[in-house]
Amino acid sequence: FIGGAFALILRGQAGLSSEGVPVVVDPAYYFQAMTNHVMDMIFGAAFNVVFAVAFYMIPALNGSRLVKWPKIANAGFWLNNLALFMMNLGGVKNQYLFTFLNPLQASPTWYIGYGLMVVGEWLEMVSVLGTSFLGRVPGRLVPTAIGFIVMDMIMMALANISVFIADMWSLFSPIGGLNIYLFGIPNAEVWKGLFWFADHPLVYFVPYTLSGCIVAIAPLYARRPMYSIRFTRWLIPAAFVLGSSVYVHHIVDDPWPLILRDIFAQTSTALIAVPFAALWLLFFTTLGDPRKLKWDPGFAFIFAAAVWNIIGGIQAEPTNPVPAMDPTVHNTGWIFGHFHIMLAIYSVGGLLGALYVVGPDLFGKKWYSNKLGWLHFWGWQAGMGLFAIASSEGGMFGLIRREVAWAGFYEVYYQLLLIGGWLAGFATIIFAYNLVLTLLYGEKMPKTDLPMWAVQTIALERYGMRREGYKEEELPLMLPAD
Repeated sequence: FIGGAFALILRGQAGLSSEGVPVVVDPAYYFQAMTNHVMDMIFGAAFNVVFAVAFYMIPALNGSRLVKWPKIANAGFWLNNLALFMMNLGGVKNQYLFTFLNPLQASPTWYIGYGLMVVGEWLEMVSVLGTSFLGRVPGRLVPTAIGFIVMDMIMMALANISVFIADMWSLFSPIGGLNIYLFGIPNAEVWKGLFWFADHPLVYFVPYTLSGCIVAIAPLYARRPMYSIRFTRWLIPAAFVLGSSVYVHHIVDDPWPLILRDIFAQTSTALIAVPFAALWLLFFTTLGDPRKLKWDPGFAFIFAAAVWNIIGGIQAEPTNPVPAMDPTVHNTGWIFGHFHIMLAIYSVGGLLGALYVVGPDLFGKKWYSNKLGWLHFWGWQAGMGLFAIASSEGGMFGLIRREVAWAGFYEVYYQLLLIGGWLAGFATIIFAYNLVLTLLYGEKMPKTDLPMWAVQTIALERYGMRREGYKEEELPLMLPAD
């Protein structure tokens, strides 16, 4: 909600004036709000939801019902949120951080907060990895959904090493603000390479855990296992390798070696589409005829997330493998259109779908209103869809991002962004209202030792693995129905 409030400030300012006049806030604060919006939505909202999903789904699917090292996880959670609060206190210097580029000088609280946030994430990741081994029997495979989540944690933990080094390099240099000069001013190109190494592992942090959710939930609606569990499991190492490689396309315009910038970057950016395309092929094949499925807001969010991910992937492909096009659109609305497709509609939308599905077991109560759930779904899709389309089309006509003033020609696009952003905001209020009503007045669910969705997911996965020739002693442990 805090990150969303910053977004609505941005949309209000941009949609009411093309001249940079402080209709809502001063231009300097406009850019502060942009930085804070990015930080709060990614690190505050998306990352915390991913950890929440991991700590809920893994104990449910492995039957342990326990979190390994809960004190470490709790310490990481509070440290993470304290760090984010410190980053938000960066003040006027946060206006430079919307680019996340050195050597623009940030506040010391930002550098310290970012470093503490990485440490907090590492603590939570250690707990997630430990939880995944609870109750595991040697020789038996972990459920596929857990495999995706574990891979995600390992990838992000490794990626955080380089960004932590870059952050400490700045903090203990003349631009760190502490007057502790252990290092000289960081080399801009090397610093950018270190910092952006974590960027696409960061961007995939939500999608990979969401992939685990989808693999667990899709069979429940299809009433059959994933079309090929063996193929689905092979996507895990493929996604790990490619998700850790795409980062270099953020330095496509920089003087890096040809093999990195123009060959490896383009190849990895094109290839990352392959595991996602394979996942959606398996997803839609498993579901079959959508007219025969039982639809509810949760499944609608997940289905729409798959569709939008395909759209966003197609939209993203030209921005790097076609060197002539990338410099043209990379600093325009085309890029933040793509980003909002992938983060807001696909990642956040998919996680909202997962919450709608598992919510009754998690809360112990049925959703209060199915109609409010549908209003949330359509409001979110319409609002963020309009946002993504308007920004992408504007970008193709030269709408520059990270600006506070622009030619009047582009104002209609910013007005559409204002409408889309506020529509999505109202949809979020509807969701919050439904959630509060559910917790207060929702119909109680029968209590079980393990969530029924987890029991059914494991049963279907075991059935599918038998059909594909897995040995009985390899199958994940069967969960008791009660």
